[in-house]
Amino acid sequence: MTATALRFRLAAAAFAALIMLAACQSNLSRTPSVALDDAVLAALTEPVAPVRFTGGDRIAPGVVIPDPDLWVDIRRGFQLDRHTDEQRVQQELGWFERHPSYLQNMHPRLARHLAYIYQQVQARGLPSELALLPIVESALDPYAFSHGGAAGLWQFIPSTAKRFGLQRNWWYDGRRDPVAATDAALDYLESLHDRFGDWYLALAGYNAGEGNVIRAQRRARSDAGFFDLKLPRETSAYVPRLLALAELVASPDRLNITLPTVTPEVPFTVVDTGSQLDLSVASRVTGIDLDTLYLWNPALNQWSTPPSGPHHLLLPREDAQKAAAQIAAVPASQRVQWLRVTVKPGDTLSGLASRHRTDVASLKRANNLRGTTITAGDTLLIPKTPEALSNTIVNRAEGTTYVVRSGDSLWTISKAHNIPVNTLMKTNHVGPKDYLRVGQKLTLPGATAIPANVNATREAQIRKVHYGVRKGDSLARIAARFNVRVKDIVSWNRLNVGDYLQPGQKLLLYVNASTGTD
Repeated sequence: MTATALRFRLAAAAFAALIMLAACQSNLSRTPSVALDDAVLAALTEPVAPVRFTGGDRIAPGVVIPDPDLWVDIRRGFQLDRHTDEQRVQQELGWFERHPSYLQNMHPRLARHLAYIYQQVQARGLPSELALLPIVESALDPYAFSHGGAAGLWQFIPSTAKRFGLQRNWWYDGRRDPVAATDAALDYLESLHDRFGDWYLALAGYNAGEGNVIRAQRRARSDAGFFDLKLPRETSAYVPRLLALAELVASPDRLNITLPTVTPEVPFTVVDTGSQLDLSVASRVTGIDLDTLYLWNPALNQWSTPPSGPHHLLLPREDAQKAAAQIAAVPASQRVQWLRVTVKPGDTLSGLASRHRTDVASLKRANNLRGTTITAGDTLLIPKTPEALSNTIVNRAEGTTYVVRSGDSLWTISKAHNIPVNTLMKTNHVGPKDYLRVGQKLTLPGATAIPANVNATREAQIRKVHYGVRKGDSLARIAARFNVRVKDIVSWNRLNVGDYLQPGQKLLLYVNASTGTD
C-alpha cells in the first residue's frame, strides 16, 4: 500500500469516526470504535508528509477543505532576523502600508512564478526570504529592464549572467528564463554567502557587487554588520526592503494588509522538445495558443527555441503531459518552418533560393525586399515549406500614414486600425505617455511579411528606462547598448544631436525588452 493510499485511508477512518460520534450523541456513555488494520496502525506511528487537497474539495456536506496557502510554507522557512527596529526597515514597512494593494496587483505574476522559486529555495535548504527577492528585484516581471542593463526576474547584468552560465543570443535570453535564471541566482547567492558568511552581506553583494561590499568593510570596524556599513544608497534600502517584505508576509494582519491567494503547486512543467521547435508547430500539435506559449516562455526572443538549445518549453501544468507526447511525435523534418541564415560574401538571392529549394519571389516576400540586392552580414528568413509562406501575415499597405486628429490617442488609433498599442509605439518610437499633436503623422506598420507566430502575435514588451549618463557615453553608444536609434533618444528627450552629454544627465528611453539588449 502506498503512502498516499494510507493517508487517504486514515482520513476516511477519521471521518467515519466523526459520523459514528454524531450518531451516538444521544448516548454519551458509548464510545465509538474504528477498526484499523495492521497497515493503517503501522502508518499511525510513522511521520508522513501533510496531505494537500485542491481548493474547494468537499469531504462531507458543509465541510470544505481550505485552499492550500504558499505564504504559510514561506513563513515556515524564514530564518533571518527582520530587524524591524531599524529605521530603514521601518521606512520600507511604511511604504507597504501606504500601498496595501501592491502584492494584490502583482497576483498574476505571483501565481506564475513564486511557487517554483520557493520550491528551488527550499530544495537547497536556504532561507525562504530569498524566494521573495525577485519581488524586490523586478516585481516578478520577466521583462523588467534596468538603467544598468539588468534584465529578468532576478535582474542579471550581462557580465554576471555570463559568469553564471546564462546564455544570451539572438534567439534566447537566459536572464528571462524563470528556470535557468532562478538556478543561476541561487548559485550566485550561495557563493556570496560562502564568501561573506552572512546573508545580509550576501544580499548587499547581490545588489551592489561583492567589490563594493568588500571596500565598505575595509572602511568600517572589523565586526561591522550590514547596518553599520556605508554602502550605495540603493543597496542601503535594498536589504531593508526585503526584510520589510518578509515582515509583511509574516504578519499581514498587523499591517492591515491582505495577501493575495497563491497556491503551492508549481503551475508549469518544463517539457524537453528534443531539438529546435517552431512555436507555431508547437501550438498546432498541442492546441496551446501562441500567446500562452510566449507568456510561459519569456526567454524566447524569436519564433522558436534556439537551434543549439536550450531545447525546452515551459507549458501549463495541466497541458504538459499530453503536450510532451505530441511534441515528441513531430518528425524532425517538420519541426521548423523557417531558417535564419547570415548572408556571406558572394551570396545572391537567386543562389540562396536555389540552395534552399525556394524561389526569389518567396525570399523577397518573407524578408520585405523590394529588389534583389543583399549584403554580407545581413540575415534572411528562409521558408522551409510552402505552408510557412501561407502562414505569413502581410500587414497593412506599405507606407500608410495616419494624421493625428483632435481627440486621438495611441489607444483609439490602435483600436481603429487593429494594431496593438505596443506595435504602434515601437513603429513610431513614441512612449505611452507622449503627447500626440494634431497634425502629427504616424506610420502604421507597413507591408512586412513575417511568420504568423513572430511579432504579429508577440507584442513588443516596451519598458521605460531612466538612464544616467556615464563618463565616455555618447548618443550612439547608448543607442547601441539599448537597441534603439539615436534620433529616438533625441526625440524622447528633446535634445539637439550636436549637444554634449554630461555625466549624471538623465535620459528617458523606451526599450523593447522582448528582443534582448546589451
